[in-house]
Amino acid sequence: MGETMSNAEIFRFGAEKSTAQVAQALLRDGVVILDDVLPAAVVDRLSEKLQPHFDTSQSGGDAFMDAATSTVTAFWGIHPEFSEQLLLNQRILELADAVLLPENPMAASTVRPAKASYAARLADPGDGCLQIVSEGTWDPARGPNCHHYRLVAGDSIRLHPGCKDQPLHRDQGVWEPYVPNDPSTPQHEMIFNLAAINFTEANGATRFVPGSHLWPKERLATRGEVARAEMPKGAVAVWLGRTLHGYGANHTDVPRPGIIFGFGPDWLTQECNLCLAVPPEVARTLPLQAIQLLGYRAGGGNSLKGRNAENLLEPGKSGAL
Repeated sequence: MGETMSNAEIFRFGAEKSTAQVAQALLRDGVVILDDVLPAAVVDRLSEKLQPHFDTSQSGGDAFMDAATSTVTAFWGIHPEFSEQLLLNQRILELADAVLLPENPMAASTVRPAKASYAARLADPGDGCLQIVSEGTWDPARGPNCHHYRLVAGDSIRLHPGCKDQPLHRDQGVWEPYVPNDPSTPQHEMIFNLAAINFTEANGATRFVPGSHLWPKERLATRGEVARAEMPKGAVAVWLGRTLHGYGANHTDVPRPGIIFGFGPDWLTQECNLCLAVPPEVARTLPLQAIQLLGYRAGGGNSLKGRNAENLLEPGKSGAL
């Protein structure tokens, strides 16, 4: 069967574009490309640090992950530079703040949003049976939609020569039906894929269906609705958890590596328990924000006796946040 031409397009944004412009396009299309996020030399250093782990990494071999793929998970503990360059990258954090709308933003430049006007009061039906009732209004388009966000996933994936197209899928599907594929609800996940080499159609540039994050889950994409995230080393593809996508086939004779991670609200269970994958003795070597993004932070209204709610690795006063 011959190739079907696609009219789909993924919009690209340089560092000169405002976060508001990028967020608007991401919420409209479900996917964007950020150019020049990391210099090529930095990307090469990260790739070098991953190489020994790929030598012993797990491989795919099912309908979802092709046998000609290999994966390194929870790479945050390999070297602090992964956190410094990716997790704490201000362009990435600014965009995550704008899309996930946390009560406690992570980027230094983000203005803290007004707290949701929710309040609790004691109510008495008239017979003395006291109950706590929540009152207030909330707009999911303005937020806040969570106390904070954190990592929900992180893998470095290599597509080896001969790798076939991955089935199109939605990353948020791992939480269905508990987190429904409902476009009227707030964004529950956003994912970032750093190009560790130039991503081309020939070596498996990720395929996306722009706009599919707004579709009912029953609707299927056609080839003419698929666009490829072809981009140079150091660029990052960003997409929402409801956007249909899948890596492409690698028709070249060299592997195509990418470094992928995703953020979600603090109340959403991580795909990989990063507090086990990056244990306390390793996490303590990282900056505070990286520690928090790994999951060592309590959510709003929660407490953990004797621990610091903002950094659960440290002792502190217990009680509500």
